[in-house]
Amino acid sequence: MNLIRNSASKPSQNSPRLTALVEDDPVYRAYMTSLINSAPNVELVHAWDSAEAMLADTSFLLVELLFIDLELPGMSGLELISRLNKLKDPPSCVVLTSSLKPDDIMSAIRGGASGYLVKSSDPQTFLESLKQVMLDGVTLSPLIARLLIDEFRGLPAQPVGRQLQLEALTPRERQVLESMAKYGSAKGMGEALGLSHETVRVHMKKIYQKLHVKSKSEALAVLAQESQK
Repeated sequence: MNLIRNSASKPSQNSPRLTALVEDDPVYRAYMTSLINSAPNVELVHAWDSAEAMLADTSFLLVELLFIDLELPGMSGLELISRLNKLKDPPSCVVLTSSLKPDDIMSAIRGGASGYLVKSSDPQTFLESLKQVMLDGVTLSPLIARLLIDEFRGLPAQPVGRQLQLEALTPRERQVLESMAKYGSAKGMGEALGLSHETVRVHMKKIYQKLHVKSKSEALAVLAQESQK
């Protein structure tokens, strides 16, 4: 597909910044849609569940600022950023992910990303990052900035500790994990949070991936280690 961005259709300088999101997790996508819509001087054009869905929708050509998850079904976030940067007038692409891997961070920035934010950021921190990228054109989560400084100083890469893994959880995933510790079963947790069994299953799968564990007991052990500090 030969993509051509029509700069003549871009909004004026005083218009709201046209923003969009590519995120496959429906719960987190809904959360971020609401959060972005709450920001001043921002208009959310669309929130797609895959890179392919975005590229099939010509409205993306109007987008000025795009938040992209790295782990997408089909085309990855890194591939999408690389493809968008071949446009004559590409949007600013900010990675929004749970990955704290130095290789992912460096690949995203070298690939043309204007920022790298972790999903565990609280709402106020995200809105500040959104404001920063609108003003300065770049933004980084504090944790990512620290990792990059270590990288440029030539310090040896440190393995991501348990605390950093917990920080990678979204607010909803953290709530699910804590509820699991309290209620002990997916059924009890689902009833307490008003979630279906399928939604609980999806959340737990994401939690296992981010904590690098394979069972509920291992995930709860990580949470217990934090409370002992």
